[in-house]
Amino acid sequence: MTEETKNIKIIFTTDVHGNYFPYDFRHERWGKGSLQRVHAFVAKAVQESPANTILIDGGDMLQGEPTAYFFNYISENKHHKVADICNFIGYDCAVIGNHDIETGHEIFDKFVDECTFPILGANAINIKTGEPYFEPYKIFYRQGVKIAVIGFITPAIPHWIPKEIWTGMRFDDIRESAEKWIKIVKEEEEPDFVICLMHSGMEEGIVTEEYKENSVRDVAENVDGIDLILYGHDHSNHMEEITTKSGKNVMCINPGCYAYSVAVIDIEFRIDEDGHVAGHDLNASLNYIGTLHNLHSESYKRHFAYAFNEVKKFATEKIGTFLNRVDITDAYFGSSAYIDLIQNLQLKVSGADISFSAPLFFNASIEAGDIKVSNLFNLYRFEDHLYTLLLTGKEIKDYLEMSYASWTQQMKSEDDTMLLISPMKSNPSRMGFKNFIFNFDSAAGLNYEVDVTKPEGEKIKVFSLQNGKKFDENELYSVAMTAYRANGGGELLTKGAKLTKEEMDSRIMNVSEHDIRFYLLEYIKELGTINPQPQGHWKFVPEEWASKAEARERLILFGNN
Repeated sequence: MTEETKNIKIIFTTDVHGNYFPYDFRHERWGKGSLQRVHAFVAKAVQESPANTILIDGGDMLQGEPTAYFFNYISENKHHKVADICNFIGYDCAVIGNHDIETGHEIFDKFVDECTFPILGANAINIKTGEPYFEPYKIFYRQGVKIAVIGFITPAIPHWIPKEIWTGMRFDDIRESAEKWIKIVKEEEEPDFVICLMHSGMEEGIVTEEYKENSVRDVAENVDGIDLILYGHDHSNHMEEITTKSGKNVMCINPGCYAYSVAVIDIEFRIDEDGHVAGHDLNASLNYIGTLHNLHSESYKRHFAYAFNEVKKFATEKIGTFLNRVDITDAYFGSSAYIDLIQNLQLKVSGADISFSAPLFFNASIEAGDIKVSNLFNLYRFEDHLYTLLLTGKEIKDYLEMSYASWTQQMKSEDDTMLLISPMKSNPSRMGFKNFIFNFDSAAGLNYEVDVTKPEGEKIKVFSLQNGKKFDENELYSVAMTAYRANGGGELLTKGAKLTKEEMDSRIMNVSEHDIRFYLLEYIKELGTINPQPQGHWKFVPEEWASKAEARERLILFGNN
């Protein structure tokens, strides 16, 4: 008797980040990808194979574009519109992402409750019960085959996001949790196929004694019992087969971000004469859907037309006028109108002596003219609250030393490269920065120089506070920064200023009621007409070397644009 076969199709998205419609609200033009095109792809696939498809998402659904901000904080609808959208598309399960958690209990709890499918997170533990806060896993039956999906989220959250936002939870190590839950699921459920669904990147990222941000390779190599890993978080379009220590090959797949692509995994299960799964063959592909259009995308468009128009009205509201262009790329080479606008806002809202801020986009600009709500999403990317901490002058200097060392190298001659640049991982033919730009903090409230001929620890020379008062390394100063930074994100406070988590928490003076983008909107409305200019309070020296390097490296990084 020949073996029977059963075919199952898994479709996977991740890191949608508010890209629900194929329209770029930030730039007021039609865009790529989106959940509308996911629906077009999935509905067609289900139509062709109605009984064997599983649709899965890898987290970070609730944050990103003006759409997400509107549905989270502005919309007066009783139901969370993103839950409605995901239910309409027909998701079968998802894992919670760190940016989903960042929206706060009121938002993400409501989203989870209103989704008709489970949101997983086996290593996010309810501290009252000791059990997972979210569902740990989900069992699916397709064609008589039993499939288990177990969800995990990066444990870095307590070091990035204020405790008030995720209160009542702890986040355990992914590898340890995977070992625990795979054993439980294998023993209690006896599945034919096990999927690890991880909101955690392949590798690298931040690794400390307290947490490991990206664990996919670690889990794939060291945890037995996994048949497939679906992952997100690092936004990389990637597919790799990793061999475990026991010799098994495990496919690891990430379709990248913003719903530009979906992963499709076709699995053929071989069924023996007793009706048991005897083995399987797996074929995976990454499918670009950025411009996909069919009758299904039209049905989605009609169904959510009112919601789309609500967002568009919100995003296009005029709030002020800029008299000159603001360009993020200026921030890499010195005091810039872009960063200094944010710094001035943070100083105004917090009343602090000093402010830290970093670029949040690699390359973006706002032209002179009318400023709309949508432009705020080019100025400020995240829904971060503003924290004010007490730091000594030495801690401030050490913080900046680490920041600029991740941003610039030590030049030996005027022909050397000034910035730490390297081929982009996602596109090796293009040059980008070696390290994360959101850790390139500069300071306002200080007059200082950064000597690019010096090594880390000797680059920063502070002359005074911007109000003319003497800067003293032994003095305590109030410092404004994002919630991400104040909770240890980027390690500038831990490795740079050398503070423990307990010390950082004890230094908190104040937390803003609203997120920084809210204050930015109010700030621009209040001023009405703004002429953004660099303050010129810091610069790279020697100036001649820095100016020559800037001319070369602007061209390398950004071309003639």
